[in-house]
Amino acid sequence: NLKLVARNGNLTYLTPASLWNELSSQSLRKFIFNNYKINFLYQFENKKRFKDVDLRFKFAIFQITNSQIPESSFKVQFLIQNDDTIIQEITNNLKLLENKSIAYKGLDLSIDKIKKFSHIQEAVIEFKNNEELILLSKLFNQFKVLSDKYINFKKGIDPSVNNNKNLLKEDVSNKSGYIFLYQGANIHQFNSRYFEHKSSKEKSKLLWISNKNKEKILPNENLGNSNSISILYRSIASDTNERTMISTLVPRDCYCTNSIYISYDNHGKIQMSIYKKLFIISIFNSLTFDFLIRKFVNINVQKSCLYQCPMPQPEEAEILNVPLNLTLARNACILTVKNNPDSFKELLNLKYFNFTEAEKQKILNLKIEDEFFEEVENEINFIVAYLYSLNFEDFRILLEDFKVLKKKKGDIYILSLINGYKNYLTQNQ
Repeated sequence: NLKLVARNGNLTYLTPASLWNELSSQSLRKFIFNNYKINFLYQFENKKRFKDVDLRFKFAIFQITNSQIPESSFKVQFLIQNDDTIIQEITNNLKLLENKSIAYKGLDLSIDKIKKFSHIQEAVIEFKNNEELILLSKLFNQFKVLSDKYINFKKGIDPSVNNNKNLLKEDVSNKSGYIFLYQGANIHQFNSRYFEHKSSKEKSKLLWISNKNKEKILPNENLGNSNSISILYRSIASDTNERTMISTLVPRDCYCTNSIYISYDNHGKIQMSIYKKLFIISIFNSLTFDFLIRKFVNINVQKSCLYQCPMPQPEEAEILNVPLNLTLARNACILTVKNNPDSFKELLNLKYFNFTEAEKQKILNLKIEDEFFEEVENEINFIVAYLYSLNFEDFRILLEDFKVLKKKKGDIYILSLINGYKNYLTQNQ
């Protein structure tokens, strides 16, 4: 269709929003950027507009001009909310001027900014206003994007392929010779036992696979070594959920289905340090990293989304020798142990965490609802924001993106985070 557009002619499209941010459409995006002028790009969530389409599915309306000189910037508007007047809303953004040119409304987004935020994939990330755009620039200036050489992931077993579903069992009385298969609904942040939680949607669906059948599906597979503690993160999550990035450590002798990504060692020889694993999940589960990754996510947290986010990437020595890094790993340890003490209480004996016997007993004996654990999680959020050099106003802007979290936990919770970070900054000047 693009080649059929007359010189200086316009063409307006309605497409899935993934065209503008997913890896699979990278080549087409670059072709458009290099050869055409983009006039506007507007995105909206389906909600109830198209009955047979998932409510969370996002669409994009954009217009290109077959111009000899590609435009260096264009107008954007994301997450248009008005359910019933979307077409009217977009057409109202087009106004003929006296000289017959069109003034497109929206925020300015330059091609240079796109390449800065996503220099490999050139994905268009969502932002609500210029304040948020400035905040994103600050975050991307702080660290390099996450590298798969620092940590890599792969999806778990797909039950729909090659009759794999027949090899999975829901009810196993004798678990000897079987390993547990985690599904997305089975985990939450720092929590590998979320399937026991009353709010888990699939509490009764616990899957198992025999070691023999696992070898059939994954012959000679060194990925996701079931003999070591692994990092999981949930694949299915929307950028409009309470939280988008959900990650945890999981015990030895388990694996997962394809609704989850599991970590593995790139080289298959040297296992990743447990301190590094704990540090990583502390960053992943922070509000700051969540704010970043949801800019690339539609419905699924693809691996390609992960590797577009800037993130501190210290190895074990730097984690152990930098107090803030060590505190992040230590706090992640506390929350991990509390949620699954049977599998992880041994982590309290790690040498460099220096937990006293009194501290160990406190962690193991306090109820998970105790405010102590909320304080531990808050400290993770404050330290990560501090590492990204966020000031008080930056953190306030960041929290505005978590509307579902605010709705669920209330204004008082969000205000406590804002005031808590303000106090943290005062104490660490």
